[in-house]
This record gives sequence, structure tokens and C-alpha cells, in this order.
Amino acid sequence: MSIERLVEALQDLEVVEAGQYLEENMPVHPSHSKFYKMRWHGFRLGDCCNDFQLILNEHNGTHVDSFGHYIDQPGYEMIDGVPLSALCGPCVTIDATFLKEHETLERSHIEAWEQAHAPIRPGDGVLLDFGWMKYWALRPEESRFCHDYPGVGASAAAYFVEKGVRMVGVDTLSVDRDGADGDPAHNTLLSHRIPVVENLRNLGLLHEKRGYFVALPLLIREGSASPVRPIVLVERT
Repeated sequence: MSIERLVEALQDLEVVEAGQYLEENMPVHPSHSKFYKMRWHGFRLGDCCNDFQLILNEHNGTHVDSFGHYIDQPGYEMIDGVPLSALCGPCVTIDATFLKEHETLERSHIEAWEQAHAPIRPGDGVLLDFGWMKYWALRPEESRFCHDYPGVGASAAAYFVEKGVRMVGVDTLSVDRDGADGDPAHNTLLSHRIPVVENLRNLGLLHEKRGYFVALPLLIREGSASPVRPIVLVERT
């Protein structure tokens, strides 16, 4: 496709923001360090510009896990080696808001969704809307988001591998349910080189739509993960 045809096609698409804000006091996994933003220069301080220093964990906010986050073997790349093609491509969004606390999405749920909509295609990204974004809040109200969330079960993770999906994204703190024994979704997906994007938002806007997902990680040498600002391109309504 020529650049001119690409520009023309993009004019018919809407951009949906799918990432959370990076800000102090936002929810973080209990095992991870927090996000800090500190003023370094400021006009009101007599400086010639505004700028800030950031201190953050690779897994703060909306982020993508590298394969090497869970798989400590040769050939399982850290974030600077994860192919960008795995994080850019067509996607579908599955409504999983029917799940309750600590419940898991399983293969039977996905097959039922496919029967009602369309089969997941090889190379699709799959975004899972657990409806958990509504609990995102700053400290001291962040605890609800950080605990009791549902997740992807072992049979669903294996089915995604079987279907040949490109990536899996969730609107929860982890692709595994809170307290999952052995983290089966992380281990299954990452061991098959399927990246995981966590802490997505606005997935409720994407039900019933096919889209084009884009999430570019920072080029962190040997990083286990990276914050991203993901977008989904969909047809204008």
C-alpha cells in the first residue's frame, strides 16, 4: 500500500485511547515499586523551562510484559527483543464483564463468544474487557482495583495459543486472576511468545468491533516490561 492510500484509509478511522494515565498514587501491583514524578525545572522557580524527573517500575500503568518476564531460557526475548509486529495488528474485544471476583475466563466462554460473533483469526490480538477499569482510582482508594480481579484461565490461555493469536490484553492488574496458583496465563502465553498487555482501559467502547491495535514499548535494554500508550483504530460510527 502506498503512503497516500494509507493516509486516505486512516481518515475513516477513529482513535480510541486504551491506556491509563501515569500519575503518582495510581494503582500498582503489590509486589512492584510505585511511580514518582518530581519537578526538576519550572518557570515559577525562575528556570527557563518546565521538566520533571520520573521514577517508575517497568510494570507501572498500562504496560506490556516481555517473554523473559516469566521465561528464563535462551530465545525468550526481553522487551527490547519483542517484535513490534506482535504488538501492532488486527484485534477483537471480548466482553467478559459477566465474570465475578476471582473467576476465570475459560475456553468454553471464548467458544461461546465466537459462536455469537465470529471466529478469532490467526494473528488477531485479543482484548478482554473484565469491566475492572471502573475500579481504577488513586490512593487511598486504589485497593479495590488491586485485589480480587478475575483473569484468564489455563484452558483459555491454551486456546489462545491454539488459535495463533498475536497478543492478549486485559483491563486488570494481571492477565492471571488475583492469587492464581502458578500464574498459568502468564506462563502459557509468554512461553509461546504471545505478549501480554495489562491495565488497559476503554475496552467497553470496542465491543462488537474489529479494530487495529498499536502499543509501542520503550526501547529498554534487557527490560522485563515497558509502559505503553496503546491505541485502537476502529471505523468511525
